[in-house]
Amino acid sequence: MSIRGDVLFCTLEVVMTLRKRGLHPNDSLIAEELRIPLNEVKQLMEEAVKQGFVVKKNDYYDLTEEGLKEVIRHRERFIHDRFVHGDSRWSSGITNWYKHWRQKHGLTRGLLTNFYNMLTELEGRVEDLKPLSEMRPGERGIIVSIACGLGAARRVAEMGLTPGVEVLVTRRAPLRGPIEVEVRDTRVVLGYGLASKIAVKVVRAS
Repeated sequence: MSIRGDVLFCTLEVVMTLRKRGLHPNDSLIAEELRIPLNEVKQLMEEAVKQGFVVKKNDYYDLTEEGLKEVIRHRERFIHDRFVHGDSRWSSGITNWYKHWRQKHGLTRGLLTNFYNMLTELEGRVEDLKPLSEMRPGERGIIVSIACGLGAARRVAEMGLTPGVEVLVTRRAPLRGPIEVEVRDTRVVLGYGLASKIAVKVVRAS
């Protein structure tokens, strides 16, 4: 079986999420979460064990330190490509991500600390994140990352929009118009372009 890297990373994210829920990720639970046949899960997990990303304890799996690093790398690449550039080719050649975020995208140490914390704490798949610009009025979400330049990042932070904060979309203009959100009991308005750079995990609708 030829296993694509994205499928394997998705499986590792599921193991991580199930553990955060206090469950013991076995083949059946992983298959149920991924909605794929049990035999495929067994092959995926054999590959994950082989590469040192997980260890099998009795009948369940746990991420290794290297597995956790791979999940963070996968999530970081996805957010960088999807929300900053919209093109996966931009990740090739980057060897020092922390330096890249600081020098190329102007993220401060504080924002990066929050960003990496959110990548570690995120439950579910990073592919399920959506831009703030695509949220509907009444939807709530947790900000995971803000991928914009230094000046814009500072302005957004001054509005109270930082990784880990919950936002509520209260109004949005037609087409690519501005979006009004409520954050920390304050309403602020963002342009569509800036809102498209903010990755959010939708949690519920009001």
